[in-house]
Amino acid sequence: MASPTIILFTLLYCLISLHEVYAFFVPITTHLNLRYTSHEHTTCYDYYKTISQPTLFAVNNDKDEETPVNKQLLSHSDIEWRLRPPEGTSRLDRWKIKLGANILRLNSNELPPVLCPRGGRAMLEAYYKEPGKRKKKIGRFGFTTSRGPSSPEIDTTIREIYNIDPPPLSATIAAIIYMFVEPEYRNRNVGALALEVISAIQSVQAVDFTVLVADDNGSGSLVRWYENHDYSKAPLMQDILGSPNKTNGIALISPVKIKPGFFEDQCVVKWW
Repeated sequence: MASPTIILFTLLYCLISLHEVYAFFVPITTHLNLRYTSHEHTTCYDYYKTISQPTLFAVNNDKDEETPVNKQLLSHSDIEWRLRPPEGTSRLDRWKIKLGANILRLNSNELPPVLCPRGGRAMLEAYYKEPGKRKKKIGRFGFTTSRGPSSPEIDTTIREIYNIDPPPLSATIAAIIYMFVEPEYRNRNVGALALEVISAIQSVQAVDFTVLVADDNGSGSLVRWYENHDYSKAPLMQDILGSPNKTNGIALISPVKIKPGFFEDQCVVKWW
């Protein structure tokens, strides 16, 4: 029989593990409740700039090209999505997060569609099984999971692009940090689907807009790709996103969006 000391230690550790995770929720106040139709995509560049207290991230992208040739486009039904702690999380912290999530599963009658570690960042992984082959990871995508602050530049951008006049400093934003799709699976809609999942997660988190910086070395192709998928150039946000004079790429913004029943009927995200 376990000693009282061991039992107490186990209970305390479980409480600590629970503290490492928190469910996405919709705050009652300050949310603009903006919803738009959805679209798609992204990849890699770990740059960030602190604004007020939260941290915003700019991203460089590994885009899908235009129409794929002799390649089957993938859908959410083809991909298994897994929500993970951000890259660099220690094995012990990962174990605590997994333990905390499993405790919630055992003690909750209604689980949230997604669960995220504390700290404001997460990683989304895409897994796919080719017919006759083993399932493999084909992409990973980093993004922020907490509501970043607004600013006069953000408010003005929203007003000019979307013809919305938000209360001063009320619009909230989150960011895409990086997206990476394995080369052999590019041009198959993976990045587009990932953008949809990230936007849905951030929407559940009551974020209003997603921001990023796209660097295509001046070719314009990546920026056009984003513009075809509900993103708009945001020149007033170049400085606050860490790319003054477009030194790290073009600042872009998009409203978050989530389809009705998205996590229940169209896309299943496994967490931890």
